Amino acid sequence: MFDYLSRTLAAYEHSLTKYETATRGMIPDRELDEFTAMLPRPAGPVLDAGCAFGRDTALLAERGVAVTGVDLSDSFVARARELHPGIAFRRMDVCALDFPDGGFAGVWSQATLLHLKDEHVRRALTEFHRVLQPGGALFVSFKEGEGEEEIVEAFSADAARFFRYQTADRVARLLTDVGFVGCDVRTVNERERYGAGHRDLDWLTAYAHKAR
Repeated sequence: MFDYLSRTLAAYEHSLTKYETATRGMIPDRELDEFTAMLPRPAGPVLDAGCAFGRDTALLAERGVAVTGVDLSDSFVARARELHPGIAFRRMDVCALDFPDGGFAGVWSQATLLHLKDEHVRRALTEFHRVLQPGGALFVSFKEGEGEEEIVEAFSADAARFFRYQTADRVARLLTDVGFVGCDVRTVNERERYGAGHRDLDWLTAYAHKAR
């Protein structure tokens, strides 16, 4: 594992309860609805890549999607299994997915790739492309901005994590470079979406397909 990612993983392990409490109510209903509408019909299984405690995994299951959640944190996987015993969760690195080619109709990856340097974002996106079936749907999200840093973001953790900020153009380029088509990158302000008590922070939400 990369050194910077090891430190970020340790920060999450140290702040599991704080992270869950801070983000439990940040339900991306609009994005989930749009993503599920993009899935090929009939929809096959979906991968939640970087599932944390399984919030979005369960929301996908509630929408009638057969879904598997993976996360690099043993503690998050254990917590997801505790909260959602009817859903399959596995410990796995998004840069090295242990799944066959073309096995998923969709890959959902919310606020996960923002912890990777660009070369590792490309590796993860290449893996997402590989495990998607032709026509499969992708959703990924990043914090908008420039550069990278390792900081304590007290909103959801007590230890430093690595963040790579992205622009809409760079996200579109990352997606197209690994073969995704129909890229649609949008900006969502966290406070406007979720209300007072949340950060004045712009997120980039990106949708794409694997070519048929």
